[in-house]
Amino acid sequence: MPTAFSSSLEIDLGTQRRLLRFYQQAGANAVLAVASTGEMLSLSWPEALQLTGMASSVFGAARTWASISCGRSVEACVQGAVALRKAGASLPLVIPGLLANASVPEAEALKRLVAVGQRASGPLGLYEAISPFHRTLTPSSLNTLAALGTYQMLKTTQGQPEQIAALRAAAGASFTLLEANTAELAATLAAGASGVMDFCAACFPELLTFLCRHWRDGGQIQSIQRLCKWIGQTDAVLLQSLPFPLDVKAALAARGFEILPLSRLNINDLTNEQQAVIQDLVRQFQALCQELGIKTLI
Repeated sequence: MPTAFSSSLEIDLGTQRRLLRFYQQAGANAVLAVASTGEMLSLSWPEALQLTGMASSVFGAARTWASISCGRSVEACVQGAVALRKAGASLPLVIPGLLANASVPEAEALKRLVAVGQRASGPLGLYEAISPFHRTLTPSSLNTLAALGTYQMLKTTQGQPEQIAALRAAAGASFTLLEANTAELAATLAAGASGVMDFCAACFPELLTFLCRHWRDGGQIQSIQRLCKWIGQTDAVLLQSLPFPLDVKAALAARGFEILPLSRLNINDLTNEQQAVIQDLVRQFQALCQELGIKTLI
């Protein structure tokens, strides 16, 4: 979920709580705080813990996940997991690319991730974040980590159906595998992804609720396929054509949610042309909801 900022770039606690309630009312049953959409690298660690605690107060600890954004060493990851659990998150997520960036050899990266898994008490997730900290885990590495039993979830980014199938085969059926920001959403879900976690969900959560409720409904196949295609196309626009993460908050604002499209990151404000793209996405969303009978909250 995004992090709401005031005009002075302090965390806007009131808007953040309303945002949590919005996602809850839209049908979400879990939330990931302090991630790329939440601008985790611009947050202090005390702020990350505060946001985690707020998420837990709405969704409960069992349904609150949070990234270990201080995890640049094995010790920091282990201590970060402890702190996040105390703050109210049942599932702290290790960021492989933060612990061992792309310049670190695969064997060393795996060694560090195994060390965290062996020392941590309680379940952990793995979060393959977007640039600049992105490290894709191989099926072999994921198999090793899943076998520890501590790691129980992977959120991967822009995977192809073949990659998802290989990861699913390596990790086993009980391991949760979430896909994000892929143009081939329907195919990756069919290939074995357990669920969806993407930018479109942050802007238009009602669509993901419809997807979850009707995924196995044989009478909704065409609607599901169209919805998956639109989500994939929208993620591509949000990721490639607009300044992330301003675009997520701008889309929420265009929908009528009272949030300021502000960021602590060094990002230019949206141009008039980019604002027009956001408005067009919202119009497409509204038309899609009307066609599929999806009730919107705002």
